[in-house]
Amino acid sequence: MILILVGIIAFVIRQIARRSARFAELITNSLGYVFRVIGAKISSLLPFSIAELLIIASPIVLVIIILIASKKVGKAARMRFLASFLAGVTVFYTVYVFTLGIGYHRTSLASRMKLDDVQVTRDNLYSTMMLMQSECEKLLSEIEFDENGSSVNPISFDETCDEIIKAYGELDSEYPDLKIKNFDSTAKPVRFSNVMTAFEILGVYTFFTGESNVNVHYPDFTEPFTIAHELAHQRGISRENEANFIAFLVCARSANAYTRYSAYMNMYTYLASALGKTDKDLLRDAYKILDDRLYGELVAYSNFCNDNKVELTAWLSDFFNDNYLKAQGTEGVVSYGLVVRLCISYYSELCN
Repeated sequence: MILILVGIIAFVIRQIARRSARFAELITNSLGYVFRVIGAKISSLLPFSIAELLIIASPIVLVIIILIASKKVGKAARMRFLASFLAGVTVFYTVYVFTLGIGYHRTSLASRMKLDDVQVTRDNLYSTMMLMQSECEKLLSEIEFDENGSSVNPISFDETCDEIIKAYGELDSEYPDLKIKNFDSTAKPVRFSNVMTAFEILGVYTFFTGESNVNVHYPDFTEPFTIAHELAHQRGISRENEANFIAFLVCARSANAYTRYSAYMNMYTYLASALGKTDKDLLRDAYKILDDRLYGELVAYSNFCNDNKVELTAWLSDFFNDNYLKAQGTEGVVSYGLVVRLCISYYSELCN
């Protein structure tokens, strides 16, 4: 009953947060921070993904719950079981509220960074793309590519995580108003990443275990960016477009050349996708002046996605993720791509 009461309190707090960004900001940076750090620290004690293990074991757990419920005889015993089950659901909900749920209602990242609300046009999309291209080209002498055209990350997953944690410290120092509150944690590679690929999932922050889980089946250049994205959720950035932009800012500040390359190449793909919806001819012109190695990266990535696409699982993933994000008050799965507005605003002075 105490746990259920705590869940009710969490529900009330979330309703207040929905109506007050200032209150949501306060909770995210206080009680929410405590929840996120505790989850991250406890889960980091194990080298494997606890969330992945729980998902694999879920059918067995479900059977056990059904068997236990079936053995409850008498009204009092069944009521106690039901109360215990509700208490478990309540704990799950409470952790969600304080780790991720309230973060959707906090003050926008653009506001905290004092970025202007710019209008996205074909011209500023193109000019920002050219900036990303230029940054990628500066790094090409330090980047190796395989026979398929994909770039190769020269450092391990754990080393990449270490580089990104250091870069989070740089961002925290540069933008204290973001209240990132960097701490030592790590992302975890998912063992069955090929299953995630079938669902077109590059990474996921599992709030109930405090873990940032990363699909390591995708081409290397997505890995540092995805790690930084999932760690952003772990640091209180709930909205997908904002987590993408934080990932870009963090990776771009890394001392490691490949991690910086990941920042600019991933942002280039987001900008290219947006430009393609605005002016396909201009996008084709942009590709014509792209370095052959960068164009090869894009071709290899496109081939990978096509070769691993499973229509049904991709549709299911998109459907549930879209509805989940809309339920949080965002634009749905399109919110991932809205990072281009933040990027263009950030570079607006350089593009003019």
